[in-house]
Amino acid sequence: MIEAHFGLRRRAFPATPDHTSYYPSTTHERALARLLAGLSDGEGMVLVTGAPGTGKTLLCHCLLERLGPGRDVVFLTHTHVQSLAAMLQVLLYDLSLPHEGRSEQEMRLVLIDHLIGRYGEGRQTILVIDEAHHLTPDMLEELRLLGNLEGQAGKAVQVVLVAQPVILTSLQHPELAAFRQRLAVRVHLDALGIEEAADYLLHHLRIAGGNSDDLLDGETLELLARQAQGVPRLLNQATHQAMRLAAEAGAQRIDVEVVLEALDLLGLAPVEEHDAPMISSEAAGENEAEPCRLFLAPGQSA
Repeated sequence: MIEAHFGLRRRAFPATPDHTSYYPSTTHERALARLLAGLSDGEGMVLVTGAPGTGKTLLCHCLLERLGPGRDVVFLTHTHVQSLAAMLQVLLYDLSLPHEGRSEQEMRLVLIDHLIGRYGEGRQTILVIDEAHHLTPDMLEELRLLGNLEGQAGKAVQVVLVAQPVILTSLQHPELAAFRQRLAVRVHLDALGIEEAADYLLHHLRIAGGNSDDLLDGETLELLARQAQGVPRLLNQATHQAMRLAAEAGAQRIDVEVVLEALDLLGLAPVEEHDAPMISSEAAGENEAEPCRLFLAPGQSA
């Protein structure tokens, strides 16, 4: 209904990561460049951190796309496993290898034999572990050991850990000293600045086939960008909610009033300055020191 009302070909602000609508922000492109360089240099383990909603999972899809063919990929999006044995089961399952009724050591040997064998056939394996902050020290240590597997020409396995920043506290555990030393590449995703957040919204509307000038003006763009604090997931949710409310009202534009209603429904509505909570530097990203000014959409004048 929303797409038809606004003349769009597709949903402009998806609820799940969609690499076809990827916006090449400064923080994401910088992170991708560092990750690609680290993997090309043969690093066994790399780490990506970022607050919820900053686009970590989408970044992983883009990373694998840019790596190109010639590798086996295991992408674990669910890391709420209860034990090391359970994690090994998940890895074997994803690789279509037998795991039922086997002990932890048997599963480990099956996994190692497979990874070394594939490397001997010219196929390196990339393990991408999303939500890695849920992993226990023994699970992280197991991944370190897998990242140590080598052939004559280099690493048989490379591990990409994707996590919320809380993992940095977990990595201070004494048992993970060797693990920390292996993390030569660490990248962090910041929230988008105000201008990039606004351009992010315009980008998604263009990808969906919409005319941004007809849907959003500079004031609504800035309001959305600021109240979502530059977090892509919140930008998507707030703008989609505003579009839904506007469509239900039969409006052809998304004005400030409908944006405020959408933000209120999501708990993102502006508050009085004296009541506003302090935003941490991590949550604010690059926005904290940015002066308040009106963002003008293309074609608009003050």
